[in-house]
Amino acid sequence: MTISNISRFAPVNVKNRGDAREWAVCSHMGVERSKHDSKAYDRDSDVNAGNLHISVKSSGFTLMSGNLCEGLTSFDDIWALYRSKTHSNCFAYVDENFTLTLMNIDEFEKFVYTFCYLERESSKNGGAMKIRCRRESGKMRAWLAANAG
Repeated sequence: MTISNISRFAPVNVKNRGDAREWAVCSHMGVERSKHDSKAYDRDSDVNAGNLHISVKSSGFTLMSGNLCEGLTSFDDIWALYRSKTHSNCFAYVDENFTLTLMNIDEFEKFVYTFCYLERESSKNGGAMKIRCRRESGKMRAWLAANAG
């Protein structure tokens, strides 16, 4: 489904692509917000709408900060940590056209293993390993249409 890019109407300055998509999901889900909040993946979700606790992702996202990866260095170990500790029970990918795809944890895991890779944080941010998603592509959008939601 396509949702509206409401970021220019947000009550705060929306600084990046991820924030714009998060505000759009809030609006679509009927969640009113007056400020941007950012909490760790294991304590809260980007959008809480009823029983849905949604983590919002967009092109080039990181699964979580390398500083939260507890010194783990393998893709499988970092994913297992994320899966076991995430507060979210729903995962939203919002593409460049504001098409929203909702996934459960199993669908999101397949997405992560298909389109993400291991990357090191910059040395100024501690140099820990983390998982990052590739930049959005037609292949990714086709996969989402065929495999998720």
